[in-house]
Amino acid sequence: MNRSQFFSLRWKLLTGFVGLVLTTVLILLFSSSQILESRIRQDIDANFSEAGRIFERIQDVRFRQLRQTAILLADIPSLKAAISTGDTATVNYVLREDLLFLLDFDPIIPDSLVPSEFYMNPDSAGLLIICDSEGKPLGQMSSTPLPRYSIADRAGISTALQGEMPSQSYIWKEGNRYFNVITIPIWSGNQLEGTLSYGFPIRQQETEQLSKDIGLEVLYYVDNQLLAGSFEEISPSNKNTLSRNIHAATFEVLKNGQATSTEVALGSENWLIYIAPMFETTGSIKGIDGYYAVAKSLTQELIPLQNLQLLIFGIGIFAVAGAIVISIWITGRITKPIYLLLDGVQRVEKEDFSEEVPITSRDEIGELTRAFNELVEGLRERLLMLKFVSEATLDAIKKNISRIEPGGERRDVTVLFSDIRGFTAWGENHTPEQVIDMLNNLLSYQADLVHKFGGDVDKFVGDELVAVFQGEDKEQQAVNAAVQIQQRLKSLLQKEQEDLAVGIGLNSGEVVMGAMGSENRMDFTVLGSTVNLGARLCSAAKKHQILISESVFLNLERKVPVNELETIKVKGIEKPVQIYEIDWQTEDMMSIAKN
Repeated sequence: MNRSQFFSLRWKLLTGFVGLVLTTVLILLFSSSQILESRIRQDIDANFSEAGRIFERIQDVRFRQLRQTAILLADIPSLKAAISTGDTATVNYVLREDLLFLLDFDPIIPDSLVPSEFYMNPDSAGLLIICDSEGKPLGQMSSTPLPRYSIADRAGISTALQGEMPSQSYIWKEGNRYFNVITIPIWSGNQLEGTLSYGFPIRQQETEQLSKDIGLEVLYYVDNQLLAGSFEEISPSNKNTLSRNIHAATFEVLKNGQATSTEVALGSENWLIYIAPMFETTGSIKGIDGYYAVAKSLTQELIPLQNLQLLIFGIGIFAVAGAIVISIWITGRITKPIYLLLDGVQRVEKEDFSEEVPITSRDEIGELTRAFNELVEGLRERLLMLKFVSEATLDAIKKNISRIEPGGERRDVTVLFSDIRGFTAWGENHTPEQVIDMLNNLLSYQADLVHKFGGDVDKFVGDELVAVFQGEDKEQQAVNAAVQIQQRLKSLLQKEQEDLAVGIGLNSGEVVMGAMGSENRMDFTVLGSTVNLGARLCSAAKKHQILISESVFLNLERKVPVNELETIKVKGIEKPVQIYEIDWQTEDMMSIAKN
């Protein structure tokens, strides 16, 4: 409070007062000012602590997002298949070619602020390391050389190698960069195949974006140093002071096992700093210790108080009650839409897109709520559309996100055609609802088995399923899928559907894969004589029969029992075609159904 203004205002207010009355009024006004200052300071502290707790909840949401993404990555079949090979080149290929475009290592930073070359450079992304069951690295997103020794002693990996899911993230240092990392065990059935370590980078860019989002300064204090901060300009001496105070406050955090607040003088301003740990404080610190902090200028926050004190001496003691009422009203107006928006974020985290967040204001928070609702609506639409799009189509869109034009490329694939025998006759004796329900069950069951063995469902044509397998062992994987379809459909079909069965045809060779159709309506599919022969084999297959071409037979493992059949004449092919039948009911083949 400026004393020159105090005395000047005092004489304006108390002119004409004398003696004891003047002294009493001055004491009363001064006391009221001090009480109001104390109350406002408490409100500032309380609001700041609540802002710190909200920031903690944001960090908790980021941890859960990190954990959920790691769990989803660890369950990707192609990644498990690559890990099972034990080959570093295979694992690195899957990470950099298949997963890089699926990952978001900057969940805080809007996509518009991320340069396009970021997505093509694995070294500019976050951290993703795959280890085997002994803790030895098998592959990583970064192009730097892999360690040739086990890293099982790193924080989080030893726990994951014991098959336990993580309850917290840890801080790793790779080169000159720090990452907030979570490690998930990778299972194949009941067998622990290895671990997946997935982490967000701790960078200056994140602190600046978080600061814009929450309206406070954001700091990361990692490995006993001020790693990143959103302060626009800070002198070396102030930086050292800030670092020392945060370091001193970390002992309070470790002692009490929870976040703490401290006040720091930086130059001509006093700052409130809320410091919280980036690790669980219930036990000893594993790995690198780190803390995040939010800061608010107490000096700037007290400027309105100084102006209010001048006003108090002008209008008297009744201003105190009015200030409290207004403060409560404003706080309610500000926090209500924030809590509503936070509830909406928590619903989206649980994959509940059914309810919009109500817009209760016409300010920036209202615009943010409106944009959030539009984002949720877009997510809802995309989730629905994904059901109608094959994985091959999604891969094509990701490779050329700006535009997909008609055309294709040649690829070596194995095609699988599966047709339900007796379905037309069965459908004549049942209601349309029963027919659709049965068809969906049979096709869904077959599609799940196709995905299990690395195949991609290309399309459904009536009661027929068309799938495509790619890779070095495409023939074997397609046969395994066909065998399991035949073996397991017996248990799926009830007695009243015992007349239903499946005939399957497989062929392998070169096809044209790409977008077919017009500018306004395209379908990403495969075409060619290989596809036609696969369809002909499916048509020739009887109930419970699997027919394969010679090209499939020559690439199969010799332990697969087959019966050589007589050649058949196929429309469009001059020479007779040699075909084989998979004897899938032998004891050796029955073991496939148990996997």
